[in-house]
Amino acid sequence: MKFIHPVLVVCLMAGFSASVLAQADVIAERKALMRANGAAAKTASDMIGGAQPFDATAAAQSARTIAEDMDRFPTLFPEGSDLGDTSASPAIWEKMEEFKALAAKAAQDAKAAEAAAAQGLDAFKTAFAAVGGSCQSCHGAFRVRR
Repeated sequence: MKFIHPVLVVCLMAGFSASVLAQADVIAERKALMRANGAAAKTASDMIGGAQPFDATAAAQSARTIAEDMDRFPTLFPEGSDLGDTSASPAIWEKMEEFKALAAKAAQDAKAAEAAAAQGLDAFKTAFAAVGGSCQSCHGAFRVRR
């Protein structure tokens, strides 16, 4: 019977642990990004709905946050990061190009809403509706409801 050298066992365990930690980190990063998007969307929605006064600068910043986050979001789904405490659907890894296209569409829509903020509430409201539609499309296709 052959024995595995204890140093090899420790190295393998360390590599496995690092891999698990990296997956947990990327999942935590995805969750943080979605929380930031939720806060940005709430600010925009509150202005659109009249719960707070419209502020073109704050509206543009909300849309910019979403645009920047959506540009980054698809990079946070490396192979193996489907394991763990995540609401990401396995469909993301099966249809990565479609997932990336929806993220790009959300980013594009958010950039348009950012630009529209300078034109006033009505223009921002119309443009931000497209952001909401993009978010719903992606969540419908690629998020597991818990």
